[in-house]
Amino acid sequence: MDFILNQLRNRAELSPRRIILPLLFLSCVIYLWQYAVDQKVVPVIILPPPMDVVHVITQNRDFMIGHAVSTLYECFIAFLCATLLGLSVSSLITISYIARKAVYPNLVLFQLIPVIALAPLFILWFGVGTEARVAYGICLAIFPIVVSSSTGLLNTGDTYLKLCSSLTASRWQTFSQVRLPFALPLIFTGLRIGLTLTIIGVVVGEFVTAQQGIGYLISFAASGLETAIALAAISFLLFVGLILFTGLVVVEFTLLRMFSGQSGQ
Repeated sequence: MDFILNQLRNRAELSPRRIILPLLFLSCVIYLWQYAVDQKVVPVIILPPPMDVVHVITQNRDFMIGHAVSTLYECFIAFLCATLLGLSVSSLITISYIARKAVYPNLVLFQLIPVIALAPLFILWFGVGTEARVAYGICLAIFPIVVSSSTGLLNTGDTYLKLCSSLTASRWQTFSQVRLPFALPLIFTGLRIGLTLTIIGVVVGEFVTAQQGIGYLISFAASGLETAIALAAISFLLFVGLILFTGLVVVEFTLLRMFSGQSGQ
């Protein structure tokens, strides 16, 4: 676990190169964007200049923040539910051989169904409120969480499992003190993928059923050919994703410190 924690710390350290290179790339993209508009490579109605997008953000900041908060809330609820459900299924698959053989193949089979095909059923079952969008986000996120978490839990080193057996550790002790700490990197890999899919699911649900939220705002702006508003809404969606991802990284770092025995330092 010390090696894993050191790797996480190394990734977290900010160096000038890690800051400058992304900013340079972003500046180049904005410059090419502005150049394409100035040279009339693309019509302004299709790709408005960057300053138009900034103007829309500044003029409608409070209005867009309200939509962003709605999307953030739904994404958080959907991701939290997907995490709890996914980790519960992963734990069951890990502890019980019978459950592994019964549940996992059906989970893979369910994943073969295009989730977008289930959208009309979610509307029928949950209506057009928050519940439908949360359910859609959960369905998209749960599979990578279960697969990644169960892979990490099932691939704990045999040496450590034999040591637990020789010390007459219970199944729960082996799971909580050996399997779970070793599986944390893979668990959080699945959670990061699941978080991305949760946001996609909620926003797609807002395209169809919502009267508020970033997805609704993007759909409404696009239908009126208000490209600047749509791009401004996408910018706020980026902030929603950054908030959720930052929170997940903080939880990951905290748990790794706790399981490495350094939480008191």
